[in-house]
Amino acid sequence: MRHTVIIVDLVILFALGLTVQVSSAEVWIPDNEISSYFDGDGIYTVIGAVKNSENYPIIPTIEIKILDTDKIISESYTLPVANPAKDIPFKIKFDQVSSKNPILEKPMVTFVSGPTDYTNIEVVYDNTLVKHQDGHTSGFIVNNGNSTTYGVKVYALVHGKDNKFIDVGKSVESIEKLEPGERKEFSIYPDPLFATQVNYYSCFVIGDDMVIPTFVIRDNKRFDFRYKTEGYLTDIKFDNEKNALTFFARNPWPMKSFANIEFPTESESQKFVVYQEGKKIESVQSRDEQNTWHVAFDLGPQSSEQITISGFETGKKQEIGFKAYYLLGIIPAGAIIAGIFAKKRKHS
Repeated sequence: MRHTVIIVDLVILFALGLTVQVSSAEVWIPDNEISSYFDGDGIYTVIGAVKNSENYPIIPTIEIKILDTDKIISESYTLPVANPAKDIPFKIKFDQVSSKNPILEKPMVTFVSGPTDYTNIEVVYDNTLVKHQDGHTSGFIVNNGNSTTYGVKVYALVHGKDNKFIDVGKSVESIEKLEPGERKEFSIYPDPLFATQVNYYSCFVIGDDMVIPTFVIRDNKRFDFRYKTEGYLTDIKFDNEKNALTFFARNPWPMKSFANIEFPTESESQKFVVYQEGKKIESVQSRDEQNTWHVAFDLGPQSSEQITISGFETGKKQEIGFKAYYLLGIIPAGAIIAGIFAKKRKHS
């Protein structure tokens, strides 16, 4: 018997009037930049990079299909903005893979046009970009744009002998903001499995992760909300009996990350509680100037946990979906909440 699991994040884009395009010669995943392996914990990991050769920024979504013995695992993931003539790497862990020899099909890419006011941050390629003996790299990035960028991250394709693509890495620092003309240091570590095999890194910079709109069916009605995370949310559902939102939060990176979930306000007194695998965890709740609730919490390194969020009002009329401009991902409150967790980690 074959079982199919399909998760789609960009359905709401149709309702917002945006045109979704299939992969083309200008947006694709090169054959030499897609791979998979079992990590040190035995979790099946898919790595790759979407190449954007268009002359405008895009928001790509990849659909990954894995033949796992008698079932097909099919999941879709929306990635951060890929600037013109740039790549956006991805690294996704599938702990539901149970066979020793899964077959990875070539992912399909769809995309929509991204924001026109994209950031202009570059890696400084000079003698300050160093590959160290333990396999990690360090260097500097510089903001060549005219505006401050928040939540900056550096991703890298990791190459081994004969230019073989072996891993994807992400900077370990919390670069909360980068002013115009400012330089800041970053460092990236490969999976320990490949530490001795690293030859060089191809680095790419992004800032301010996109806010992803989605929805669930709640009491036979559509309930719109958004989320922002450096990881991925899958299998999103609303449990009407428990009046709670459930999903799996996956963080493929070897450092802590966060998730920031945004809900329309149903009442002034709402109090959300976050549970991880059935146990209550610490979270931060705030409300922004658009009268939207933000519920933020940490994601452990290389983790995949079931999350339940309670605190929804019963018998309340659901509000109209969020406006399209939020797709740009430039929401100061999200950056503020991320900063709260970054500062807590510094003082812990």
